[in-house]
Amino acid sequence: MTVAREGYKSARQKFKPVKIGLRPEHPLDVVQMDHTRADIIVVQEHTGVTLGRPWITLCLDVCTRMVLGFTIGFDPPSATVVALTLTQAVLPKGQWIGNHDISLMWPAHGLPRVLHTDNAKEFHSRALRRGCEEHGIRIAFRPRGSPHFGGHIERLMGTLMRRLHALPGTTFSSVAQRGDYPSEKRAILTLEALRRHIALEILGPYHNEVHSALGISPLAAWSSSFPDGVSPRLPFDPARFTIDFLPYEMRTVRRDGLHLFGQVYYDTVLNSLITPEKSRLRVKYDPRDLSTVFLELPSGDYAKIPYADLGTPPISLWEHRQSTKIKGKAGRASINHDAITYATKEQERLLNEAIRQERSRSGRRMPPSQARPTRDDTPAKIPEVDETTAWKTEFLS
Repeated sequence: MTVAREGYKSARQKFKPVKIGLRPEHPLDVVQMDHTRADIIVVQEHTGVTLGRPWITLCLDVCTRMVLGFTIGFDPPSATVVALTLTQAVLPKGQWIGNHDISLMWPAHGLPRVLHTDNAKEFHSRALRRGCEEHGIRIAFRPRGSPHFGGHIERLMGTLMRRLHALPGTTFSSVAQRGDYPSEKRAILTLEALRRHIALEILGPYHNEVHSALGISPLAAWSSSFPDGVSPRLPFDPARFTIDFLPYEMRTVRRDGLHLFGQVYYDTVLNSLITPEKSRLRVKYDPRDLSTVFLELPSGDYAKIPYADLGTPPISLWEHRQSTKIKGKAGRASINHDAITYATKEQERLLNEAIRQERSRSGRRMPPSQARPTRDDTPAKIPEVDETTAWKTEFLS
């Protein structure tokens, strides 16, 4: 009856027996990653213009339920987003916490043994697979039609979204629940403010409250697994690990530096790379912060290249694209179509007038009444002279 009324998927979720899912014994044995659209609208920092609902990507340790990393942005799920989230999950978070002015512990880090995901295309990318193989991470996909295998991270996302419903600008979980609440008018949080709010929610209540499946808090479960003197497995070169997963563009080193996304980057290391052959080098970038790029040198090392103008504020790739789009709309809105139409017609009239004057001077295709007389170049015919009239000529032959 449920299949007939609601479909097979609904009936399966209600009645199909569920087998035991993932049961890792140690932290970092299995790490899950997934995406969701945030139930809140954010605004631009300087203008207050509504930007929409950002995407959130979460990375969760199944054994301890600790959040290893997360990213927030407007770029839809992609291999780049997955790589950036995995990079934050693996590396220590001390610098990240300091940059966001948060005074809470976030000890979770380390290389996972298995990255467990659904079958979305961003998890099948060649770059992600190659990077994971290089660092000893195995990618495992959920069985198709078995959503309970990803239930751990889906419950976490549901918990975070419900807590966002108390913030101004929330869209709630559905249109029915939203009712007539004016989400766009009430929106006041910027993307950075939302990022910090979610970090505080994770590092505060979520990590320190008792988890129903563990009987203790996720932070306590993690700490008991790594006593003093024991630390998770880390990449041999953490800085290189970050760069290995970054996207890149091929660029030529010009005399004034590197050009990427409308910005110019310069460092003295580029002086020896300027060649007349215009050879192209790989330039890697972090979409979250375009203030610095990483140039792959012929030796295989990377050089950190900052903005040529050090006073330029950092900006994300999404913010750059959004700014370009807004400028394009403003430019199109400033077009005076009437003035352009008048000028075009006047230019056409002037050109036609010049053509008519030229034809008038040359006498081509002019009406008979306006045509100028032309010289007859045919030789004049000499009249015949007979003997009776010969005496009338002035010169007798």
